[in-house]
Amino acid sequence: MIKKQLRDSNVKTIKQQTALNWLIPLLVILALVAAGTGLFWQDGGPSFTFTTLHGQTVEMFGNGLYKNDTLFTGAAFRGTDVVTLFIALPLLILSFWLYRRGSLRGGFLLTAMVSYFLYNAAHMAFAAVYNNLFLVYIAYFSVSFFAFILAFSAVNLEALPGKAMAGRGTAVFLFISGLAPLFLWGSDLVTALLQNQAPPLLGSYTTMFTHAVDIGIIVPVVYLAGIWLLRQRPLGYLLSFIMLSLLALIGLVVVAQTIVQIQVGITFPTGVLIGMIGSWIVLGLIALWLAVTILRHISPTAPEPATAVRPAHV
Repeated sequence: MIKKQLRDSNVKTIKQQTALNWLIPLLVILALVAAGTGLFWQDGGPSFTFTTLHGQTVEMFGNGLYKNDTLFTGAAFRGTDVVTLFIALPLLILSFWLYRRGSLRGGFLLTAMVSYFLYNAAHMAFAAVYNNLFLVYIAYFSVSFFAFILAFSAVNLEALPGKAMAGRGTAVFLFISGLAPLFLWGSDLVTALLQNQAPPLLGSYTTMFTHAVDIGIIVPVVYLAGIWLLRQRPLGYLLSFIMLSLLALIGLVVVAQTIVQIQVGITFPTGVLIGMIGSWIVLGLIALWLAVTILRHISPTAPEPATAVRPAHV
């Protein structure tokens, strides 16, 4: 009985959430269907022009699942599908396997990967033009949302190492990274507002979903993570790892999107390729390095022993 109490009184690094045992496999299936259909469905349709509500003439993708999205956005969606299928999905499966083994690293990685799928599912459900997979997108978004909540709550923050897992440099990097969407997206919106015109990237859509999510949610979380990291709060370590992982994956997404966009005939000025797109790549590489650094400071499984145990009452 005393041995059992010793075992039960240990500080568990990961709480096994039963619902994740079916939510994660379901998320894998939904992401596979959504990204696989988006990437491989080809109906050979030609691109076409469309006049928007704001009087702008835009070129539409015209082919496959994203035929009614703009050429720029449809190509971007396919680039994202490449990263989702061949990088994000394998990492999600690996992280879930580690999590099931009771690994704190696995719990961190699982939470970060589910956050990527939540971000992606939100874009497909709210930003993509309505298509035949809309019901799949709803399920994709719902499953990833609840899976993220459960994965986040599964990490026992009290079990984190006493020593700092990330330093001031990581916090500064997060603060700098938070300026990127504020500057890029904010300048687009402010310029359009001052000119009394619709933003150029709005195209045939009704709102700027990515701008709203990045500025309204991602940026505040990035700064909260950096502030809590400076104060060495356990929640700051987890949020920092999530944001760093998301930034690293977005760096890959930007590369894949740009390649597909160039393939469909979109041209980018050299300054844009080197400046904006190149900066995302650099930020992504630095974020990946910092995320790996955080993981290296986490003990894979070892829980902390209890300091005292009361004898059992028989």
